[in-house]
Amino acid sequence: MKPACESGPVKPPNGTVLAASAIEAVAAIRGMERTVDAVRTAFQMKHLSYLAARYGSDPAKDPFVRSTYPAMWVARYLLKRYWRIDPIMREGFRRSAPFDWADIDRSDPKVAQFFADAARFHVGSNGLLIPLTNRNSQRGILSVSSDLTGAAWSEYKKVFLKDLIEVGTALHRRGVKELFGDEGPPPRLSPREKEVLRWVAEGKEVPDIAIITGLSEHTVRTYLKSARLKLECGTKTQAAVKAVRLNLLNDDGA
Repeated sequence: MKPACESGPVKPPNGTVLAASAIEAVAAIRGMERTVDAVRTAFQMKHLSYLAARYGSDPAKDPFVRSTYPAMWVARYLLKRYWRIDPIMREGFRRSAPFDWADIDRSDPKVAQFFADAARFHVGSNGLLIPLTNRNSQRGILSVSSDLTGAAWSEYKKVFLKDLIEVGTALHRRGVKELFGDEGPPPRLSPREKEVLRWVAEGKEVPDIAIITGLSEHTVRTYLKSARLKLECGTKTQAAVKAVRLNLLNDDGA
């Protein structure tokens, strides 16, 4: 049996009630799996998925995922290594504004195959992706799907988008806390700190880095010291190794 909202137009007055119920679930329910399922139920969606990048902003780097998708689709997704091409996930980590799955370019045969495969597993006829971030620039995404189509789907988005953003923000706070606990997310390195650490990772010493970057040796050491302190490492080599492990040195990293 389909959820009630998938059988006809959505009535705007229900929005506040569903949002309040979902936010209460995020605060009260133990375990992210149960929380995600409760939010899906509150918004009467077919499926809901929350994903956060453990380190940096690369979702393929040890992701934290909680979803209501069928186990068979999750197994298929992993078997086919769809995380390498999943355009919904990747666009979600690149964009800052919500977007409809229908906005995704499907001209690439691999992308078209991905959506066709998802349809066979009844993931949902339509979907909405909401990019999430916090004050520490820790990224995440909230993806919701539905079998609503046409005017009913357009109305649903119109009614619930603001509420989904609010609930997604609360869910992201919860997810980041489960990920990092009291340690918090990885530190943010400045562009120069990343640059000098990259060269350390390549085996270069301070004099070499100074020549390559056009900085003075004193300035290079200053950036290395600040990076070491942020990463809580005793040496520049340890800092470079840790930064690489946390995926902090990529251009799209934290």
